[in-house]
Amino acid sequence: MTIYYCGHERCAPGHFFGPAVRKHYLLHVILKGKGIYRIADKEYRLSTGEAFLIKPQEVTFYQADDKDPWEYAWVAFSGNEAERLVYEYRKEEAGYCYRFIEGNQWREIILALVSAFYGTAHNMDEMRGYLYLLFSRFPGNTKESDLYEKSYLEQAEAYIRHNYSYPIQITDVARFIGIDRTYLYRIFMKHKGVSPKHYLTQYRVFEAKRLLEDTSLSITETALSCGFHDASVFCRCFQKAEGESPLRHRKQFREGDE
Repeated sequence: MTIYYCGHERCAPGHFFGPAVRKHYLLHVILKGKGIYRIADKEYRLSTGEAFLIKPQEVTFYQADDKDPWEYAWVAFSGNEAERLVYEYRKEEAGYCYRFIEGNQWREIILALVSAFYGTAHNMDEMRGYLYLLFSRFPGNTKESDLYEKSYLEQAEAYIRHNYSYPIQITDVARFIGIDRTYLYRIFMKHKGVSPKHYLTQYRVFEAKRLLEDTSLSITETALSCGFHDASVFCRCFQKAEGESPLRHRKQFREGDE
């Protein structure tokens, strides 16, 4: 996700912009006052504690109230992760309007984002962090969120199934999907009840059991074949997961077949 520009303005009565299109997503956060936001044939009357989102290449118009003109801050952004944020918190297909949940943290967050943008460091990670925090102050769209989460989960599980034998890390999984590692952790905890790291270890142990039962590979060969960097780590993980050592598991399995 890339943040392109930010700003803060106290609008004059009746001040307007548009009709016009934007190249990136553009989120306006209303700090105080009132105004209207218009997209296609819909018009929204908005005030303090609300926000409106302009999508790329859509014709929009917005105007400050004549008697109580709004003051707002804005941020322009785009990217795959931006798409996820927008759709996770969207309220309808065309125009996007939001009301922040209780509290005033949203005000501090958007002003901190603007300040970070104009600061000497101009740290993109810091700005992304503030944008994540800002979206977290909106009520989520549970239905859309679940659809995206399940899609990401399926992609993560498929990646693990095809790459568990390599020395992959959870950051590799998150990078492949195109989401933040922290978000991936939340998805796994919500839908699987375990962390992605624990899930990866579980899958490696599962495949190791199959090799112990169906092949004559040594413990070291089994460990390396399943992505464990050495036999001692493998044995500890296997013991913790199965309650017995790899050797004992192989022996018990083969004795049961006789």
